[in-house]
Amino acid sequence: LTDYAQSLVPFIEHIIQQIDVIKSGVSAVKSGEKSLRIATFEVFSTYFMTKVLKDYFLGYQCKLHEAIPGKMEEMVALGKADLALTYIPIPHAELDHLKVQEIEMGIFGKNRLLEKYDYSTVPFVIPINPVEGSPNKVRGLDGWPDDAFPRNTVYQVGMLETAMGLCREGLAVAYLPKFIVNLHNEIIKPAFQLKNLPLPHHFPKIKSFVYLVKRKTDVEGTESKRLAQAIRKLCN
Repeated sequence: LTDYAQSLVPFIEHIIQQIDVIKSGVSAVKSGEKSLRIATFEVFSTYFMTKVLKDYFLGYQCKLHEAIPGKMEEMVALGKADLALTYIPIPHAELDHLKVQEIEMGIFGKNRLLEKYDYSTVPFVIPINPVEGSPNKVRGLDGWPDDAFPRNTVYQVGMLETAMGLCREGLAVAYLPKFIVNLHNEIIKPAFQLKNLPLPHHFPKIKSFVYLVKRKTDVEGTESKRLAQAIRKLCN
């Protein structure tokens, strides 16, 4: 192919993907099938999405894609997902990031760890995957503010449940959204529930929000409104 032809390939691929999205939507309408494709990462998919699908989307054919911030925006823009959920928004020219609900972040673990350590030495478990392109002072998938204190990172893991397991065993603490820990504690025996540990007085005061990500060309439909309703109820 010539250089000019090569330059057209991404544009043509994008058009083909959009046609596929339209065709799949038409097929769903014809069959009467209710479908939903959501891209998010495991902070939401591990505990939150189970309740959302049960309470708000029974009867739907659902696809839940695991994707880190940035990649999930790309999936929505390319028509591979209808909506995305995140609290680390990565700007994209073709997308709207709708701010739905303010959430509280905190350091969670067992109280006994702070009896043994202070915050300069307490073992932390953090996500192994970095975040690129965030306009905020955030580099990690857990949303840890870059201008907070240096953590004693003992564990780096690829799965949220692994991190929470380390916290349950009293081996580490983690920086997590409070609503996720609340959902976790609802189904965990009291002896293994995680506690909201007091933050150091110098810890930066940060407002975090859950964002619903959609294409700018899409109107807000039943599914996005239901998902926003679920976020407001479960993430407060």
